[in-house]
Amino acid sequence: MRETDFIEKNKDKWKRYERALERDEQDPELLKQLYIHTTDDLSYSRTFYPNRSVRVYLNTLAQRTFLQIYRGRRGEAGRFFTFWTDELPRVVYNQRRSLLISLVTFVIAMLIGIISYRIDPGFAETIMGEAYMNMTQENIAKGDPMAVYKQTSPFSMSLRITLNNIMVALVTFVSGAFFAVGAIVQLIRNGVMLGVFQYFFYDQGIFQESFLTIWIHGALEISSIVIAGGAGLAMGRGLLFPGTLSRFEAFKESARDGLKIMLGTVPLFIIAGFLEGYLTRHTELPDAIRGLFILLCFAFILWYYVMYPRAVAARPFRPTTEALRTRDITEKKIRLGFIRNAGENMTDVFRILRQNTGLLFGGLAGITLLFTLFSFLFYNSAPSTRYVFDGEFWGDFHNAHELLTTFSRNRGLLYLLLVAGGLYGFLRLAFEVFWRASDIELLPANWRSEAFLYLVCLGISVSMAFGGEVAGLLAFLALPFALTFAYTGYSGQADIRQTFRFVYTNLVRSYDSFIMILIMAIPTMWLIDTAIGSLLFSFFDWVFYADAITIDNANVVLQSVLYFFLVGTLFVIWGVSFALNFYTLREIEQANSLLEEIEAFNTKRRLRGIELER
Repeated sequence: MRETDFIEKNKDKWKRYERALERDEQDPELLKQLYIHTTDDLSYSRTFYPNRSVRVYLNTLAQRTFLQIYRGRRGEAGRFFTFWTDELPRVVYNQRRSLLISLVTFVIAMLIGIISYRIDPGFAETIMGEAYMNMTQENIAKGDPMAVYKQTSPFSMSLRITLNNIMVALVTFVSGAFFAVGAIVQLIRNGVMLGVFQYFFYDQGIFQESFLTIWIHGALEISSIVIAGGAGLAMGRGLLFPGTLSRFEAFKESARDGLKIMLGTVPLFIIAGFLEGYLTRHTELPDAIRGLFILLCFAFILWYYVMYPRAVAARPFRPTTEALRTRDITEKKIRLGFIRNAGENMTDVFRILRQNTGLLFGGLAGITLLFTLFSFLFYNSAPSTRYVFDGEFWGDFHNAHELLTTFSRNRGLLYLLLVAGGLYGFLRLAFEVFWRASDIELLPANWRSEAFLYLVCLGISVSMAFGGEVAGLLAFLALPFALTFAYTGYSGQADIRQTFRFVYTNLVRSYDSFIMILIMAIPTMWLIDTAIGSLLFSFFDWVFYADAITIDNANVVLQSVLYFFLVGTLFVIWGVSFALNFYTLREIEQANSLLEEIEAFNTKRRLRGIELER
């Protein structure tokens, strides 16, 4: 039969299959019949049309049917609704002490700011900045003390304020990882600033106007910062009070709760930014309306974060089927033989990393320290001149390239080999983490496979050794193939020709997780750089007394450790993701696992003398 006749004969049936798979309510018997018919058509297409698109289409359709039978629908919309109505309130109730400590700390910090201003009014310039104080005093003299909220367009102001507030909250949250001390410091800092800011207007005799203007958006904004501080304290609580768990396991549990609380503040920051951009500027509104609006905002915070969590906690907890399934699969090996989309790939990547956190962070730390040691050991000048780091917002791109480049900084061949060695260590760590969590059994590595992996990493290092946009573009185009080939060649799963075909005939599958991880890494690296890096460097500058030259040298060494650790984390995640994605690409092209399921589905086995269909 010709391919066109085969398609014409079955296309209506396939369309019915697609419509059936999209239904919310599924009939198991219907799905079973769909699976049998689809796999029969797939077997026929593999025999007579092995290199045609109809085979790929049927392969995908059969995979969807199989996943519906054995995995069930995920119900994303239902889980999203449940997060806000049940999951988040329960977490808030369980972490109510952390949130209360955050509120008390913030209020005490506000009082410190007020008292400090009363003792020395010049303290306001130290906290708020001389330029801002001069501008505010000029606005007061002009009769419009809140003019600062009218200087830019509503949209640009809303966007800028929202991003700034989210970053402040993220810094407060992430700082809680330092045994909760960092979150306390950030709460005190913001509380003192607010106390000085608000008391300044009181001292100028315009407290009512400032309160009714600022707290239109401040009711949600300040409440969210306090909640973010509570999320940071909740995360640090696992390190301080691990209970019967190991300190690391307790930290993972508390970090998960803290992250959920932190995510709950994002809509509040967006709404607060919108209010600050579009509503706060209207100071001509009657005082009664503005006061009522502020009360409603505080009433919502009080209801959702105090009263409603108590009511939810009083209800019996009934885990969903999805939660039970997720809890069950976390203890099992990752199954490789089916097609994953980008979201499923990312979910399983982080499952793999979570199952091997000790090996992951221990390996990252060891490789980073060795690379940093050797990078300075054979350098004959002052450490402060080894690397030139950029402190701008987009500087993390430059800083990562600064560590990986060779020829653009006139570094020798030995440095190129060192960079290749660092990347080799990261990818070797990624593959080890992947194999421990997956259901694949591979032969132990030998010196040839190790040499192969190092040569691939050397090629990646060469692509990053030069500067300029062209080199960056070439690295971007080549990395998905290079990282996939690093795994396939190292494990013996495919040769270079097969890997090239898998990657570049499925560009969307090859780049979706790659770009997604990169998008996640950019703000994460920036946040860690600004939050953890600033705290770390400030701590060392405060504790260790030394001259300016020694401090500069130490800061460059610490920054190189931090940035290479972040680069290593990115490469390990990429390594795991591309190793996992390879099985998706292979399944799309060859459908090996699906054919095994087809054969197993129709075979017979004998149990106690009785023939049963499997």
